[in-house]
Amino acid sequence: MAFALGVAMLSAVAAAQAYAPIVTMVVTMPDVRTRELTAAESGLATLTLNDGTEDGFRPTIQDSAPWNRIVVTIFRSATTSAPTAVLGEIEVRRGCPAMDSKTNPSFKMSVPKVSAN
Repeated sequence: MAFALGVAMLSAVAAAQAYAPIVTMVVTMPDVRTRELTAAESGLATLTLNDGTEDGFRPTIQDSAPWNRIVVTIFRSATTSAPTAVLGEIEVRRGCPAMDSKTNPSFKMSVPKVSAN
């Protein structure tokens, strides 16, 4: 009985993750290049800066559909000499103009759309 309940719970979690909304982010890097990134809600999208540094962007939706408030956590990926580090967070609103992150390096970011998977 406990095994069946565990299997049912794991199936529910897998089904919920399969239908995570997809967040489209437009990120302007410090060198003024702009990239469109997509990631599932609480997933991770990465980009590489000119100096070879890889940064990650994890969108977390803060409200119910139509998903207007998104907090994006910005990470510096691990290297051989340093672990992955959180650079900061930025709260953006879907469809609003790009905002500057308060991170170093600074990114300009907007979320033009969030769609159901």
